[in-house]
Amino acid sequence: MFGYLIIFIIGIVVLSTWWQPQGLFSATLTVIGGGLITGMAYRAHTWVSSLIAGIGTVGIGFIGLWGLLTLLLIATRPQRIVRKRERLTLEMSLSIWIWLLLTAGWIWALSTGHFSGTLWPWLTFIPALSAYLGLLFAASVAGYLRVVIWQSHRSDTLVVLGAGLIDGHHIGRVLAARLDTALRVARQQDHPVTIIVSGGQGPDEDLTEAAAMATYLQSHHFPATAIYLETAATNTQANLANSLAIWQHLPNHGGRVVLITNGYHLFRTRRLASRLCLSIGSVPAPTPLDYIPIGFAREFMAILVSDWRYHWLVALVLLVANLIWLLI
Repeated sequence: MFGYLIIFIIGIVVLSTWWQPQGLFSATLTVIGGGLITGMAYRAHTWVSSLIAGIGTVGIGFIGLWGLLTLLLIATRPQRIVRKRERLTLEMSLSIWIWLLLTAGWIWALSTGHFSGTLWPWLTFIPALSAYLGLLFAASVAGYLRVVIWQSHRSDTLVVLGAGLIDGHHIGRVLAARLDTALRVARQQDHPVTIIVSGGQGPDEDLTEAAAMATYLQSHHFPATAIYLETAATNTQANLANSLAIWQHLPNHGGRVVLITNGYHLFRTRRLASRLCLSIGSVPAPTPLDYIPIGFAREFMAILVSDWRYHWLVALVLLVANLIWLLI
């Protein structure tokens, strides 16, 4: 029975991934499926189930620790997470801390017997929302791992997404990793490859990111005639939309188009590409280990902001359900 249930859950996960390979919904089903399999494995009594339970527990623990680190970064170092053209308001910072304190208080009250007959039952929607956000974070980790593992090997056109320039004109290590990856992928092909570099000029930059990227590629002996510059984009969606207008005018509409950006950024980028109905591949650029927590925290916040209406609806539903549960 245990084996049949596992096969059924895996089948649902595979079907959802095939139906929505870049979607947050399919990644969420992957996480839920993994949690269910881990829970069922603990109820069985074979060496295989014990192995599955152990692997699942390690995975859940890893994601939990990663989520805790991300939460601490957002709460204590918002200036490292929020981009230069954005800002985390005082009200948002206070809201995050109040939410954390209330969640911790609710857990303390429930675990110590100070729950019934107090105000805490009326605040059950807060830890429920925390659980929902935790599930979204786990899904974003699953999506990140998925796009990093399954990457393209053949390409005709490479689209390299820009990143902020250091001191207004220098290529930083994150952007250099994207460009070095593009050069490596281009040289692995058995035919000429076109590279589109995409990135506009920020308020603190002396030139467009695309111009700096093109100079970097040429300094590494990539022909200038095979480089196309997209110099207007200021966000990821514009990167994709503006680059699309360029590669559609290339021979064979660009052929096999492959996106290159850092792994932490790739899941959201592929989701945006899917929303634009773009069928393209991707290759993750390596990210310095010390930058992964910061980059991933930024991306998780961007995922939340991009679907904020839906998340507010979920919060409202949880609040209403909490009130109904107490009133009836």
